[in-house]
Amino acid sequence: MRRQIPSNGLTDTNYRPSVVVFVAAVSLLLPMTAAAQYHSSITFENGAGETALVKLVGPSGRTVSVPKGENRTESSIAPGRYYIVVRYGDVEKDYTYMKGDPFDMEESGNQYSEMSITLYRVVDGNYNTRPSSKEEFEKGEIRLTERRPQCSA
Repeated sequence: MRRQIPSNGLTDTNYRPSVVVFVAAVSLLLPMTAAAQYHSSITFENGAGETALVKLVGPSGRTVSVPKGENRTESSIAPGRYYIVVRYGDVEKDYTYMKGDPFDMEESGNQYSEMSITLYRVVDGNYNTRPSSKEEFEKGEIRLTERRPQCSA
């Protein structure tokens, strides 16, 4: 038996679709709210003279295309340890790859990191890089894990 609500004549079964829509909307918005809670950012400045595809590997992994001579800023970066792997070039047969040393993004209270990395195809700049490979670039989606302390016996 259905119960009538006198003020508008709707039955309690009429509310089910609204609840489902609300739950679906909240579940879609939660990832955006979680990402928006971080204030740290990283800017990639392309000084390489050709397109760079940057993979930021870490807790807030991203892939960013940075055209030659341009900058791209990624915001809402979670605290943690990161590194980048970069593919330079516009034509697949001419791609070159570089991998950077790990670095930390920090955030605590109202203090947060704002980092800038200038992309060059040279080794020994102010951000240590070394030649890399297509295989290492493609597996760059793997998130870094914290090094666990070793137990002594």
